[in-house]
Amino acid sequence: MADHRTIVAEKKRVLMRTKLLDAAMRVFANRVGPTPVIDDVIREAKVSRGTFYNYFASIDEVLAAIGQAFSNEMTTDILPVYDVLTEPWQRAAVGFRLFLVRALLDRKWAGFVVRVDAWPHNSLVATYMSADLEHGRTQGQFAFDDVHVAADFLMGASIHCIQSIRQGVSDPNAYMDASVRMALASLGCSVTLQEQGTAFSASYLRAWASGELGASKPLWALNMNSKNGQTFLGAGAGAGADAIANVDLVFTTRSAS
Repeated sequence: MADHRTIVAEKKRVLMRTKLLDAAMRVFANRVGPTPVIDDVIREAKVSRGTFYNYFASIDEVLAAIGQAFSNEMTTDILPVYDVLTEPWQRAAVGFRLFLVRALLDRKWAGFVVRVDAWPHNSLVATYMSADLEHGRTQGQFAFDDVHVAADFLMGASIHCIQSIRQGVSDPNAYMDASVRMALASLGCSVTLQEQGTAFSASYLRAWASGELGASKPLWALNMNSKNGQTFLGAGAGAGADAIANVDLVFTTRSAS
């Protein structure tokens, strides 16, 4: 049986590490100007420099830990609505739009991911993306030379789109539509697939966010009564019936299998 003092000490370590990570996230999310340094983090966390070095060797190590955690969290958050899709063009369109939707609904998250390497190449996001891209190329839906270049291109584009949405665009839904269309075009999708992916991803995610699909939602997608939540939901009212029907078909088919 584990020693009680050992258990207590480990809990304290976990709590302090979490405190430092939370402080770093707040600093990076809210900072405008030069990249934050260790002093900014320890000031926000109200701890000593020595305490910081007991857990992390550098600010880069802190950011790597947060980036990895964010990436894996985002992937597991969206799996219930993403992993039921079977067509590569659907997965690419929905996956790309999901990050933009979160940027609209969760400004704190958006403020952090645009300032750091939030999606390292060994992250779950990168793993899923590379597999989907390769599958799409095999199926003849995508056309590109190198899967790693394609993945890097999409990640880079998504970061800039997240930044624009966080800073404010006149019509977030129109901006997301154009972004998804451009993302699919960059993968070599036909014009038909570009339009299908743009329409499908919008209707699909509105059905998910409004609760029509019955799929689970993460905390950041629960408050759809907020101003930004209503902005996202409102644009699709009365439109995209065919895509919604396809959504129902996807879930019905997967549930029966």
